[in-house]
Amino acid sequence: MLRIERQAKIIHMIRERGFIENRELAKSLGVTLATIRSDLKTLGEQRLVRLDHGGTTLWDLPDSPIEPSYETKFYIAHEIKRAIGLAAVSLLHDGDTIILDSGTTSGQIARSLHMTHLRNLTVITCDIMIAKELGQEQNMNVVVLGGQMRKSYYSTYGPYTEYVIRNLRANRFFLGIDAMDTGGITNIVLEEVPIKQLMMEVSEEVIMVANSTKFDRSAPHRVCSWDSIDRVITDTHIPQSYVDLFSTHDIPVHTVDYCDDLA
Repeated sequence: MLRIERQAKIIHMIRERGFIENRELAKSLGVTLATIRSDLKTLGEQRLVRLDHGGTTLWDLPDSPIEPSYETKFYIAHEIKRAIGLAAVSLLHDGDTIILDSGTTSGQIARSLHMTHLRNLTVITCDIMIAKELGQEQNMNVVVLGGQMRKSYYSTYGPYTEYVIRNLRANRFFLGIDAMDTGGITNIVLEEVPIKQLMMEVSEEVIMVANSTKFDRSAPHRVCSWDSIDRVITDTHIPQSYVDLFSTHDIPVHTVDYCDDLA
């Protein structure tokens, strides 16, 4: 098991239990206590976990001032993100123009596109990893938005990126998020906010794609209210209060289970 994958499993186990002893983590993952302590030190530096009397608890991720690394994000809720990706792709048609937001959930949508038989699909993205993923697809036109690249996160932003987006049009925008509450969607990184807002403006339909761990959380920078969202794709652990909220706003919700992608 890769170190990053093991660390993501640690986060998953702590999220399920709330608190777990370090020795139990070592036994469950088949590694030494020293290895677990090293993993927890790395995760602690990212403000993802907090050591507490021989065990570990989880920091409130979106409220952390430090964004987890791209590699760590990739493995967090990985199976659910894959299922969300498959559900997102099922909404597409031949000839569509779509925008994929930056991030690992959008990355799973890109991977799911390999499994489709759609023709003449145009994919617009500010995510370099997504562009790389789709670069060899013969039935897709990939438009990569230029600009300044976020170091270690592989996405572009800035005035040039914004200028290009203003001159584009899309059928659907798949919006990735850091956090959301009853007031709307918020983001950890300020520079990403105008990019997301412009992508929403130039798209006929805005589809929020997020696993349920993003619900009832808050990040510093406001992206939009729920009036700007046309559809939601999430997992079956969505709180009932948000099912009711989306119903109030006439927002259709598509829920997936992480096992959906294993069929």
